[in-house]
Amino acid sequence: MFRWNDEMVRLMADASERTDYYVNLARRMEGYFPEARRVCDAGCGLGYLACALAERVPEVTAVDCSPEAYRALCALVRRRGLTNVTPLLGDAAALAPGTPYDAMVFSFFGQLREILAIARAQCRGTAVIVKKNYRQHRFSLGRVPLSDETADDAADALLRAGIAFSREDDEPEMGQPLRSLDDAALFFRLYSRDEGTDPVTPEAVRARLTQTGDAEFPYYLPQKKAVGLLRIETADIPPDWEERL
Repeated sequence: MFRWNDEMVRLMADASERTDYYVNLARRMEGYFPEARRVCDAGCGLGYLACALAERVPEVTAVDCSPEAYRALCALVRRRGLTNVTPLLGDAAALAPGTPYDAMVFSFFGQLREILAIARAQCRGTAVIVKKNYRQHRFSLGRVPLSDETADDAADALLRAGIAFSREDDEPEMGQPLRSLDDAALFFRLYSRDEGTDPVTPEAVRARLTQTGDAEFPYYLPQKKAVGLLRIETADIPPDWEERL
């Protein structure tokens, strides 16, 4: 499970504020559930997708189990003056709404088995699942394979379970703006999955960066984020879906 800390929150907020990744993702999702009034972003992280959705649907519930992420989410909602976002701290599986949601979003949220269980229990409409569409770790200095469940893995599982779905793939820019070379080294120390004992130094990461000419963020780590978006209707999840996976 991804675990937030204060430095990760700061770096991810910098990236989220300075790209259109979440705005474009919300715009695409809006077309998946045009009639939805109540949408839940399960495992919402810092809340940038939830806040972008809140510009497009009447009510958004944003759930995350990390206290660090939850504090950042609440601060973001206050800063943007959004009155239609309800932040919740806790396990999404244990926070079932009194009335089922019209739609749920699971962006980089755990395994498909957990997603389907929550969606079937808590949603009466559309579930949108966002998964990685790559198998190499993006923020390692070497070539490090990922064991995470990908969009292809999830699509194969949905086929086995006999659950109808649609899929779209995208590769938007979601790089990392950096305030200094020291921040760049910190970023790789936090996010990389390189093995070995060699310390990550500013010199080691400099070749991956571009210079921006911006005084606040003089460096940028360019990176495409390939994603697969899978859309299902919870009514199409059969009672014996667990046995089929």
